[in-house]
Amino acid sequence: MAAALDREDLSTGWTPVQDVIGPLVGGVSADVLYATGARFEGAEATPSGERARPVVAAGTTASFGAYFNAFPAAVWRASTAARRVRLALRLDGPAAVVVVRSDAAGRRAQGVAATAGEDGALEVEVPLGDADGGFVWFEIAADRDTAVLAGTWSVDAAPLRGGRAVLGMPTMDRGAFVAANLRRVASAPDLLRQVRRMVVVDQGDAAVADDPEVAAAAEALDGALRILRQPNLGGSGGYSRILQEAVAEPGADVVVFLDDDIQVEPASLLRSLAFGRLTSRPTIVGGQMLDLGDPAVVQAAAERVTRGAFWWTAADERTSTHDHGALPLPDAPWVHARRDADYNGWWMCQFPLEAVRRLGSVLPLFLKWDDAEYSLRAAEAGVPTVSLPGAAVWHVAFRSKDDSIEWQAFFHARNRLVVAMLHGGSPLRVVGHGLAIDVKQLLAKQYPAARLRHAGVRAALEGPAALERRDDLQRARAIAAADPALPRLPLAEGDRARALRPRLAAPSGAGLATWAVRAALRQLLVGASGPLVRVPTAQWWVLARFGRVLAPTADGEALLLFATDRAALLQGLAEAFALHLRLLLRWRRTAARYRRAARDLASPEAWRRRFTA
Repeated sequence: MAAALDREDLSTGWTPVQDVIGPLVGGVSADVLYATGARFEGAEATPSGERARPVVAAGTTASFGAYFNAFPAAVWRASTAARRVRLALRLDGPAAVVVVRSDAAGRRAQGVAATAGEDGALEVEVPLGDADGGFVWFEIAADRDTAVLAGTWSVDAAPLRGGRAVLGMPTMDRGAFVAANLRRVASAPDLLRQVRRMVVVDQGDAAVADDPEVAAAAEALDGALRILRQPNLGGSGGYSRILQEAVAEPGADVVVFLDDDIQVEPASLLRSLAFGRLTSRPTIVGGQMLDLGDPAVVQAAAERVTRGAFWWTAADERTSTHDHGALPLPDAPWVHARRDADYNGWWMCQFPLEAVRRLGSVLPLFLKWDDAEYSLRAAEAGVPTVSLPGAAVWHVAFRSKDDSIEWQAFFHARNRLVVAMLHGGSPLRVVGHGLAIDVKQLLAKQYPAARLRHAGVRAALEGPAALERRDDLQRARAIAAADPALPRLPLAEGDRARALRPRLAAPSGAGLATWAVRAALRQLLVGASGPLVRVPTAQWWVLARFGRVLAPTADGEALLLFATDRAALLQGLAEAFALHLRLLLRWRRTAARYRRAARDLASPEAWRRRFTA
């Protein structure tokens, strides 16, 4: 779509914040994220990359109430001074347009009708509505084939701060992803005008700068790219290096974290920057996550941390797993409610540098929970986190891996405890929840995962000095590699097992403890005897029912054999109870040590030492 609309409309009291867009040409996408009832044609340069143009066929109606083109009115109403939004459209001829607003329950308010004349231009203003929820979108009814040439949503508020950005991406041996994302950024002139620097922190074995595709993409960025090599310090170390570079970058106002296994949507970055300029107070702006393998499906939206047991969870599970291809936004009422976020994952997350200078850098957690901890720390300092609908990247699917039973289980366990101790987790509830996880994994015959978790708990109890240890990754991988308890088998091995589709509900509530005791006794008495069975998913309560079970890996490419080991079960249960009792008894003293050390651990000076160690 051509960019003929005025890019700066501030003199009129209106600020353009979100363009109407079609899909980017090339890469992964899904038309339903942009409109339903329209087709997309051609390829033309736009302010946010080369895009296909929406066309509404003669005699039909198309809805732009779609993920990337609906305006998230409630979020703007809640976080900015804006109270009205204006749609400016230019079509290639006359057409009838209706602007629609929804409420938090997804109910449509009466639409505002307008007509584009022979010149195809129109403007419509509507109130944003309540902060509890709601979107604004438009629908076009065409008597002849009608193309959308340009469109912009503007709000009746002025920017309160700058939006010049440093984009940062840590990477580890993903040169193809890095090159593709650099090209996407370089193809978006409006975005490039706001980018002061793009920083790639290379922590891999093969230097990403030596990749010919990366080198070619770097030329298109015209000197804006900086590639830095450093040892593998995990995501925490990669993003801390980016923060250091951003704080030192002259003229930069914000830093945007990007993961390296994503596909960037430049329009999402522009929307995040625009939103951050207008928020009533400095705000962490989180991009949402779409599934790279199933592009119309949301993988993550607003995320929360339960304060008692200290566990991360979606603010609304339906919104955070919604398939826009199966049910477009206007027909999915649960998507319309505004959800408060406690934190945002760092696949795409924007931080105001004025807040970063007050908050310090990232805790040296290597990976897992560093994103949640930073936003919790920010919230305590008066800096909220907002998950912005309509701003997202496509990310490699989380369902393709189960890192809770692999070497990452060490970091899950350790870092959750560290963050809970820093930010007010309930000792009894955190310890009880952790013990429950151990018991479930042991009953599910996931003995290596339990051992990794126990190592993580012991590491947390060592105190802040243990976070400076540089060999935790190697130790975790060694524990995982040394244990043969979960053989990985080819899918054909499933043919020799009895296939079952057990319809067993997960035990919960008051009956959970009794169920677990019975399951443990049954396993200790029966062991691994009985027929080999195959189940479609590795649900812990299903695995606990059988002595030997084949279940698919998270990526579906192999089978894992779960077999009861009486000795491992007894040893694991004894260690789990003893370790969690020790954790409960030492909680307050250990938490006080972490709180005293937190500022120094996350200080720029400490990170400079780590970068050069």
